[in-house]
Parts: sequence; C-alpha cells; structure tokens
Amino acid sequence: MADLRPVTSGEVEEFLDVMTGAFGERREAWHDREFRRRVPLESTVAAFQDGRLVGTSATLPLTLSVPGGSCSAAGITAVGVLPTHRRRGLLRAMMDAQLRKARTAGQPVSILWASEGSIYGRFGFGPATRRLRVSFETARASLSEEKVSGPLRLVGRDEALRLMPAVYERLLESRPGLLRRNEIAWDYLTADGNPDLPAAEARHFFVVHGETPDGYLIYRVRPGTSSFGPRETALVTELVGDGPGPAPDLWHYLLNLDLVSTVEARQRPVDESLIWMLRDPQGLDVGWRTGIWARLLDVPLALGCRGYQEDGDLILQVTDPFLPAAAGRFHLRVRGGVGTCAPTEKDADLRLGVSELSSGYLGQLCYGALSRAGQIEEASPGAALRADRIMGWDPPPWCLDDF
Repeated sequence: MADLRPVTSGEVEEFLDVMTGAFGERREAWHDREFRRRVPLESTVAAFQDGRLVGTSATLPLTLSVPGGSCSAAGITAVGVLPTHRRRGLLRAMMDAQLRKARTAGQPVSILWASEGSIYGRFGFGPATRRLRVSFETARASLSEEKVSGPLRLVGRDEALRLMPAVYERLLESRPGLLRRNEIAWDYLTADGNPDLPAAEARHFFVVHGETPDGYLIYRVRPGTSSFGPRETALVTELVGDGPGPAPDLWHYLLNLDLVSTVEARQRPVDESLIWMLRDPQGLDVGWRTGIWARLLDVPLALGCRGYQEDGDLILQVTDPFLPAAAGRFHLRVRGGVGTCAPTEKDADLRLGVSELSSGYLGQLCYGALSRAGQIEEASPGAALRADRIMGWDPPPWCLDDF
C-alpha cells in the first residue's frame, strides 16, 4: 500500500520530476517557480512507496462562474503516476483523498482538464463544457460587414494587464464555466517564458478595443514560409468582446496582419459568433473538443448555488459509486429562477449517475442526448428534455483557462 500525504517544500522538485516524467516531459526551472506560486503545498496529495514519491496530485482553490452566479470549486491538477507504478490503484487513492477533502471543506463541485477523457468518468466527472477550434486562411476570409465600431491599440504587456481584467470580469458575470483570475493567473497566461511553448512562437501580442476597453485580443505568431514567401500563423490565445462591437473589429485585425496567411483559435465557445460574421462560413474550418470536466460533490448545495432560466420541478435519483455519501434522491424546485434542492422520498423523474448530472451542471444541453444514448433513464416521460429546459443556460458554458 502507498502512503498518501502532502509534499513538503523540500520535496517540490521530486514532485515535479514525477509529474512531468509521467507525461514524458522535461522539468524546467520555470515549472518550479510557477508551481510554488500557484499551488498551496497543503493542497497536494502525493503517493509514496518504499519512501519514494511515485504519484502526484494537487487541488487549486478556484472560483467558478455558474449559471446566474459563482461558486467555489476544487480544481484538480498536477495528476500523474510513474509508468512503473501504474495499475496499482494509486490514482484512485489520490482522487479519493482529494475529492473527500474537498467535500468535507464544503466545496460543491470539483473540475479538471483531462488529458485522457476515458480516465475520469469512473471518478464521477462528466464533460461539462465544449470548446471549438476554428481556423481560416486570410486570403479566403472576409467579414460580411467591414464597419469599425471603435479604435484598436496594440499595447505592451504591462498596459494590457492593467486593462484586460475588467473586460474579462464582465464576461465572467454573464458566461458560466469561467474561472476568476488573480494577478498570478494573469501573469501565467501572458508570460513569454513558458518552456512548454516553442521559443519561436512564445511572444504574446496584446490588442485592446475602445477608449475605455470593451474587448481585447491576445495572440502569438508561428513562423512559416513557402516558395512564395512568408506564411505565418496567428495563434489566438484569447479574443474577448463585451457586446457585439469589439469582436468583429478584433477578427478584422487578425484578417489583415502582414505576413499572416492563417489564423487559428483553439479555445472558442460553441456559440462562436465568427461563424455568422464571415461572408463565406464554409471557409472556416471548425472542430470541437471537450473542455473542463465537472463533478458534483454535494448535489443539493451545488444545485442551490446556480440560477435557472426556466422554473419547474425535477426529482433526480443520483447514483455515485465513487462517493456513495453524495448519492441519493433529490427534489430540485425552481421558482423565479432560484433553485432549492433537498433529499426527498418522492418517485424519481430521472435516474442518472453523478457524472451525467455533472455534465449539465454548467448549462450545456445534454440530458436529452444522454437519454437517447441510453446513458440516463427517464422514469417519467419527457423528463430528460424537461431537465434540459430547466438546467440549460444561454449563453452556453465556456472555459478559457487550462489550470
């Protein structure tokens, strides 16, 4: 059996060696510095066998935007097990310790980014946001309207860090799935020294829209050439607009960058407005990936934290094999957009696992599809679509941060 405990300050380098080694990566001094800045050591759970550190995990204390509000969330990160010690239950033991600790602390939900999606469903996580990857060739793309709604300024990093957070905060108030950022998070996002990025494309550029900024753009440039000359790619880190004016202007800016032949953005929302701005939307290459995975730790508390756009009642029979104490039958009652949830003995409308319930927690429409896929059971006719109407949210969830 492995011993599980937090790491000490003197064990951080060993912790990071195991974490990066588990992913076939090389540890750099930058990783050491950022880990010490961002991760409280008491939030780590490491696995030791015969005195040797062989498994890693940590939890970041996060604030997550949910439909109509926000809640605290346990952000699981830095999860890894040495290849020599897999299939021994170490990951399960660390996840059990992290999730029980978060539930005891009163956190209603846990979230994570999954490098392998097949791993975390068995721990009760469900895919709770989607993200689009969009790309287009600038020579073939044009906007249906070329009017400019406000001035654009290319600014330095210091000025960008002074202006961008206010725009992001307004987005945070209206869009579920986003994470509240502190100075360390903004610094991490915009740093040029990240060794995980190729050196030739690691520089960030910053554009703000409006005299009082109502939009911003963060991008990098990947060098490239062809027999006809430079063919560079603009890589969009973030493009955020407050209202309908800024986004077209910022996309127009990208369309007209010198030497850039392709624009690529990997973290776009599923309701991406660019699709409707282009004269020829068929010129846009679009793919989608799973964003964050969510896991409800306390069903009544979590469902009471968020708002709702349609009133109604649902009786949910929730199974939770990994955390049996969190399972049960619950009555969600929504009146005036405010939900209350409590245990009940009433007959269930919907029978589902905690991972399936968690998939719709942030407002994406999924329960009807889960029912058609045979993943959840309707005990009363139409309950899955009713769950989508009650739990769904517009705009749909979107997460920009990979923590």
